[in-house]
Amino acid sequence: MASLRKFVAPLIILALGAVTAQASEFAGPYAGAKLGLNWSDATGRHYQTDTHTTFFPGITAGYNFDVERFVIGVEGFADFHGGSTTKKDAGIDAKFGMPLQQNIMPYARIGFTGTWPDTRLHYGAGVEYKFHKNWSVAGEYTGDTASYDQGHRRNDSLTVGVHYFF
Repeated sequence: MASLRKFVAPLIILALGAVTAQASEFAGPYAGAKLGLNWSDATGRHYQTDTHTTFFPGITAGYNFDVERFVIGVEGFADFHGGSTTKKDAGIDAKFGMPLQQNIMPYARIGFTGTWPDTRLHYGAGVEYKFHKNWSVAGEYTGDTASYDQGHRRNDSLTVGVHYFF
C-alpha cells in the first residue's frame, strides 16, 4: 500500500500542477442550446435510403479545465433530428481546445453517441467565441458512422449554439 501511495502522490501533484491558477475565458461549467442542419443516410440489407436532410434543435452541458495553455473538457449533448436515419442522438465527448486572443477557441472533440439504433464513435471540430463574461457562441461540424448488419450508416451535422458559463 505504501508503494502505491508513492506512485499515486506524484501523479496527483503533477496533475494539479498542470492546471493553471489563472483561468481562461472558457474554464468552468456551462450549459447551452443549439440549432443545426443534419444530413444522414443508411444502406444495407434492411435499409436502402437516400440522404435525409433536416433542421434540428439540441442541448449541451459540460465542464472545461485549463491545462497549461490548452482547455480540456467533457461535454454531454442531445440532438433531436427526427428526420434523420438515426432519429435522435445523445452522447458524451472529450473536448480539446486552445484559446486564441483570450476569447476565441478552436477545438476538436471525440466521444460516443447513440440512443437509436446503436452506439457510435462521435467526432467533430468547431470554434467558440466568448462575447461576454458568461456567454459564448459556437459553430461546429460533428459526425459519426457505423457499420452494422451488412450495412452502413452515416450522420453529419453543422450547428450553431449559445452557451451560458456559470
